[in-house]
Amino acid sequence: MSINKNYFYKLLSGKTSLLVVFWFWFIFISFLIEVFFETIFMQTKYAQNKESYIEFFLYVILLVYAIAIFLIIFKTANNYKGSRFWSFSSKALVTINLLFSINFFIEVSKFYFFEDYALEKEIESFKDNLPIQIDMNSTLVDIYKKDKNIYYKYQLQEVYLEDKNLKNKFKKQIQDSLCEDKSTLDLLKKDYILNYQYVGENQEEIVDIKTDKKICGNSIYDLEILSDVLEKQGMI
Repeated sequence: MSINKNYFYKLLSGKTSLLVVFWFWFIFISFLIEVFFETIFMQTKYAQNKESYIEFFLYVILLVYAIAIFLIIFKTANNYKGSRFWSFSSKALVTINLLFSINFFIEVSKFYFFEDYALEKEIESFKDNLPIQIDMNSTLVDIYKKDKNIYYKYQLQEVYLEDKNLKNKFKKQIQDSLCEDKSTLDLLKKDYILNYQYVGENQEEIVDIKTDKKICGNSIYDLEILSDVLEKQGMI
């Protein structure tokens, strides 16, 4: 036990081998951490549930480790009696790693604590794949966010809604589907307004459908209650 304490004291003081610190504590341990995240942790339910904050706390630990290994390598490199190039290279690489770690942690923090930022990034990523063929008659051609409004623009082919009754029926079907879908419900509960714009083959306006949580009524929380009940019963 005392041997381990003595070793870690020397490690933290920069009095161990620079070769060991760099290749084992920096390169190898960082590789193991990367493997853990990519092949093990990211497959668990905790990585999918942002509300648990488990993933965020792991990133805090990773940042602390990046700072610690940065300080250790600098101390060890300063005490290193060999090649100056090797000493400088180890400092440069661990500095670059720390800068990347800090930048990545800032991005992760924004996703957890700035809801609009996360949503805007998701929309930007989704937008890169447009246009998307939804079905035989509709194509999603644009999506963007402005304040608490999210706009979806669809182009319809061979769909005719000149009749007012047909248009109202179509509108109700869209709003009902939004009030029943979990992903859109999450947005509605957070006071986002979903605007679905439908245009024809020549970009002529067909119908605009605006949906907020008031339109869904009290039933907006029914799906959440049902999911909680099923989860407690071990059915999902």
